[in-house]
This record gives sequence, C-alpha cells and structure tokens, in this order.
Amino acid sequence: MAELRVVRRYTRALFETASRSGMVEQVEEDLKAVDQVLRTIPRFQRALRAPTIPGPRKEELLDRVFGTRVGPLAMRFLKLTVQRRREDILSDVYQEYHRLANDARGILPVQVTAAVPLSDPERDALVRSLHSRTGKQVVLQVDIDPTILGGLVLRMGDTVVDGSVRTRLEQLRTRLLTGRAG
Repeated sequence: MAELRVVRRYTRALFETASRSGMVEQVEEDLKAVDQVLRTIPRFQRALRAPTIPGPRKEELLDRVFGTRVGPLAMRFLKLTVQRRREDILSDVYQEYHRLANDARGILPVQVTAAVPLSDPERDALVRSLHSRTGKQVVLQVDIDPTILGGLVLRMGDTVVDGSVRTRLEQLRTRLLTGRAG
C-alpha cells in the first residue's frame, strides 16, 4: 500500500473537486473501473509504476486504456499522478474515494464477524444501535468465523470493536498468568 497520508491527500482533493462539479458518483464509477483494470491486469500496474518508462509514455498508456472508459476529471487525476510520480497511489485511490463518498452520503459500512449467522432481529438491533450512536445509515456485511467462539467483532473504518469470546478468554488467560486481578 502506498503511504496512506499521500493517498488521502490526493483522493480528498479529487473528491472535493468532484463535489464542487456535482460529479461524485461519476468519478466514483470511473475510479472503480480503474481499480478493476489495475487488479485484473497486474502487468499494466507494473508498467505505470516502472521508473524506466517516461511519464509521457505512461500518459499515452492511460489514454489508450481509459480514454473512452473514464470521464475527463478522472483522466486528469490519473495523468496528474503520473506527472507527480505518484502512480503508486492508484491502487488505493478507489477505496479511499469510496470511503469519502459514503461518509458524505451518511453511510457507514460495518464489517461484522460473528461465530454464527445473525438472525434478522439481531441484525436489525445491531443496525439500530449503531445508527443511534453514529447518526449514520449503517450497512452491515456479516462474515462467519466460528473461531471467535461467540460475540462479535465490528470494523468501522479504522475502528475495531472486539467483543469476541475468544479475545475475552485470551485476556483472562493473560491476567491469570501475570497474576493481575481484573
């Protein structure tokens, strides 16, 4: 992953420009297409990152691959990253842009890990609880991992809330071994 600070700075500038132009959704779709190409054709990504390939040649590659697939704002952004020798951030831009767009829409994606599938009432209660705490529209993605034994692990952006039985047992074990009372 490219340096997160740089990814965030460039992506925020693109997002703000897209917001002022009323093009948030269009640029998001364009970046999604770029991300898919970068992930499915690693050779293309290596070519963009190669220091031996001159910038103008990389810009020609961008025109050839994305010329008709992305809008002018996204294309200007792609070329700017090449001109500034920041091609390494391109693989992380879509994810960061999507996060910014969701935040602007008031949407909070939450990754939930549970030991067993959640029932509909449990899902609804969790969504209501998180909505009341964050004020955002919560979108759950639930993964099942029996190794957590019970409870839930929630991932919301950079925040992780680990309420799993496995973690509680590990904490108890550590306290018992070190002789600390909880």
